[in-house]
Amino acid sequence: MKRRFFLVYLPLLCMTLLAACDDGDPKKVEDPPYEQDPTKVVLRGACAEADRVGGFQVQMNETDGYTAVDGVVRDGVMPGAVPVVVMTEGDCRLLGRRNLFCDPACGPGFTCGLDETCIPSPQGQDVGTLIVRGLVERLELKALSPGNSYSYTRLPHPGYEADHVIQARSTAGWLGPFELHGVGVTQLIPTQNTWTLRRGEDLVIEWTPPPEGARSRIVIEINVDQHGLSPLVLSCNLPDTGAAAVPRAIVDALIDAGVTGFPTGRVTRRTEDAQTFAQGCVDFFVTSVRLIAIAVAGFTPCTDSDDCTPPEVCDTDPQVQQCYTPCDGPEDCTEPATCSTEGKCR
Repeated sequence: MKRRFFLVYLPLLCMTLLAACDDGDPKKVEDPPYEQDPTKVVLRGACAEADRVGGFQVQMNETDGYTAVDGVVRDGVMPGAVPVVVMTEGDCRLLGRRNLFCDPACGPGFTCGLDETCIPSPQGQDVGTLIVRGLVERLELKALSPGNSYSYTRLPHPGYEADHVIQARSTAGWLGPFELHGVGVTQLIPTQNTWTLRRGEDLVIEWTPPPEGARSRIVIEINVDQHGLSPLVLSCNLPDTGAAAVPRAIVDALIDAGVTGFPTGRVTRRTEDAQTFAQGCVDFFVTSVRLIAIAVAGFTPCTDSDDCTPPEVCDTDPQVQQCYTPCDGPEDCTEPATCSTEGKCR
């Protein structure tokens, strides 16, 4: 009789111990249900730069072939991250870097604010355990020191499936409880190898459109002035229809602001969600991103004259890196430019 009791008790003891072990394993914690229908999940767009204190993203990088999760939330808006909007046309903007100057200069732990007075430098905050569901594996991320950033780079690639709802949530921390959502986007595939900017023309771009009903948008970023003191970035947030035209006025203004070095382009398909707290706005993007080659008609980037077509030669000045045709006199230049002593039309 005692032996039978022991045999019955032993499985019960094992089950009790297993439950205790499960309670201590974050991978075994039961999650509350969340919306699984991608057509019903609420997506509230991205934060405005002037309100954004941070955010998180799931990035499926098509150029380098990896999927990663990262983000940080600070206790204030980073003043230098708020761009100067130089021009707006439709869904596109020209953004300038904000050069803030404080006199006297700010000391350690402080930065120059938007009103050009010193303010405490915004610091990353611990927003608790970030639980991300809907990827190929469930994640529980803790704030990393220093800086209280969040990061996970060991996901299989691709790290999510298209049309799957992805949730990022925390039940405690500096912000208190929050939930942000995204939807797995289809792989971004541009149908052009190079986007060429031409003065006086719209920039027409094309890509493979997503399935009907997709919740994604397309974000493009182009910089053609790598060495300028105040370079502008062309930024567009576009409907994900498969094609778009960047207005020629924006293209012309970007070129006129300066062309130096090797242009860069980045195009992202993403879903956008955000939540506003008393502390500021936090957003969440699920992305498919790749780099794309950019050319500017009439401009050839170079590192030496082998990159140029004669009679052009390379201006190897690290602040220029562009091919040019040397001039012999003012008649070789278009007014009001004249031929400098270095043989350049200026």
